[in-house]
Amino acid sequence: MRRRSSSAAVLLTAWLGACATTPRFDGPLAARNQHPAQLTVQRLAPRGASALAADDVELGWSNAYTSDFLAGTGGGDSFAMDGETLRTALRARIGLGEGFELGLELPFLHASGGFLDDFVVDWHAFFGFPDQGRDVAPRDAYRIRATRNGATAFELEQHGLHLGDVPIGLFHSLLAPSDAQPFGVGVAAGLELPTGDADAGFGNGGLDASLGLVLEARSGPIAWTAQLSHSFAANPDRARAAGLDFADVTALDLGAELALDDSLALLVTTQYESSTLRGLDLARASDPQWLLWVALRHRLGERTRLEYGLGEDLSSFVAPDFSAWIALTTSFGPSEPR
Repeated sequence: MRRRSSSAAVLLTAWLGACATTPRFDGPLAARNQHPAQLTVQRLAPRGASALAADDVELGWSNAYTSDFLAGTGGGDSFAMDGETLRTALRARIGLGEGFELGLELPFLHASGGFLDDFVVDWHAFFGFPDQGRDVAPRDAYRIRATRNGATAFELEQHGLHLGDVPIGLFHSLLAPSDAQPFGVGVAAGLELPTGDADAGFGNGGLDASLGLVLEARSGPIAWTAQLSHSFAANPDRARAAGLDFADVTALDLGAELALDDSLALLVTTQYESSTLRGLDLARASDPQWLLWVALRHRLGERTRLEYGLGEDLSSFVAPDFSAWIALTTSFGPSEPR
């Protein structure tokens, strides 16, 4: 037993020694829950506690493709979610100086019956993940709809690329982490403009607001992040007419960024958030949602990064089944590359 422990310690030491000697941290994976109803409510993206320097700009293009499957009825309410959704977004972060940073995003959404059903069934069977009855359902069908007493409270239309609600955020780094100071703290606030078609399910038709607290701690090749946020959700007219209130969303994000070498990092993020549909009288739509994301980040150049990874639900009969993520980010400005 001692020999095995010594061997494990040697292997761990060798592996850590192979990690980046001077890690450059870029923050956690900025993915979000792809549940169609949750996408109508503003969500502060996970981030680190550092802000861009004055006049620095970061531009990004992110894509999240998700397979959803969920159904249930109770108390006169029903919820059906069978389809695939794409959220593609252009985003920008702008350093304002004095630890302040402005962020904005232009999202577009597409929904369809998709093509991933067979793959997701095999994926869940192989890893033993919750299947939620998908294996006996018709393949590549489409229906995303919530009802209250027979009236439609939320429905996501399929086909076409549609503009979503546009989020704008302001972040302030109260304490930025550094080599001398491994801890960081920041606060965030945001508004989401009602630019998406609420009747078609691509927005909620009102102005959302969000507040968040960001914590970061760095230890050797790892940066740990935590973000607690709360979003005040507008209620779509369609939901109000059906007698349903879209609830505010409280979320907790925990992330780890491990620098494997000078150009490669492993990102692990878990997200837990309350359901905006918790006014429905069935647990499958109203219970909190818990997700896990795992991704790699490649530094293609001093200022350009590529991310790709997968997301999976950790709670049965609640969250989206499976998500794929790919994003490209580049930056420019007077500061030296981070």
